[in-house]
Amino acid sequence: MSASSPPNILRRLGLKPDKARGQHFLLHPHQARRIVASLELTSDDIVVEIGPGLGALTVFLAQEARRVVALELDRRLCKYLKEELFAGIPRVDIYCHDVLQFDFLRFSQEVRAPLAVVGNLPYQITSPLLFKLVAEKEAVSRAVLMLQQEVGHRLTASPGTKDYGVLTVLMQYHFTMSQLFSLGPANFFPPPQVNSVVMHLAPREPKPRTRDDQWLTRVVKTAFSSRRKTLRNTLASRKNPLGLSPEAILAALAAQGIDPQSRGETLSVSQFVDLANELWDRRKKILETG
Repeated sequence: MSASSPPNILRRLGLKPDKARGQHFLLHPHQARRIVASLELTSDDIVVEIGPGLGALTVFLAQEARRVVALELDRRLCKYLKEELFAGIPRVDIYCHDVLQFDFLRFSQEVRAPLAVVGNLPYQITSPLLFKLVAEKEAVSRAVLMLQQEVGHRLTASPGTKDYGVLTVLMQYHFTMSQLFSLGPANFFPPPQVNSVVMHLAPREPKPRTRDDQWLTRVVKTAFSSRRKTLRNTLASRKNPLGLSPEAILAALAAQGIDPQSRGETLSVSQFVDLANELWDRRKKILETG
């Protein structure tokens, strides 16, 4: 094993992988090259890297992009990246920063360019980060993300399956997604207990469009608030958070030809959009008429 391998670097630095942060370091440079190549970078691109770790991807990103902003929460690794691996390399900025607190929209405005996003996402922040990318997709040109295989299944799931849920609907509405390749546990140190998938995401202009993206999110989350309950008991409950009476919601379901005895996981993305628009229009009319 070479001196530049993750186990040896960590040993030299007196560090151990942090289980609480879900740290698993990519072992093989050819896999890192493969991930970076999937971004199809040009010399004009600005890249935000999520969790550079020991810089496995960063070294190749720096060869292709105009600028790399690497967000690393672990201050021990920040020190190594700043003081050793990328010292004196101006196109690489290492920020000791929580990506969940990073403002993609503001940064994109500051640099006057959309951002390419890449990273190996720790499982515990995967869903919050994906929801964040949904909210800030205007700042993103494309993303290549390494995820646990089960998350990849959720993102590409079809209606009526156990993996289909809130994350599925919102990600499929906002992004075009494709699975590029898989990586087994042997590609990482320490090896995780699950397989990983590398996925390409690109923001898209949805058709049909929702009247309001946040309203769509509210409708979808309400429909999935209890997977075993029917839409009559989630969307059309007396305590629903939509500001509409059960009668108005049942009327909206009928107008869209949706059986109130069906469950949220049976609705397609386009059905959710049409239903959200129907509910939005009815709510707006009620507010206008007082």
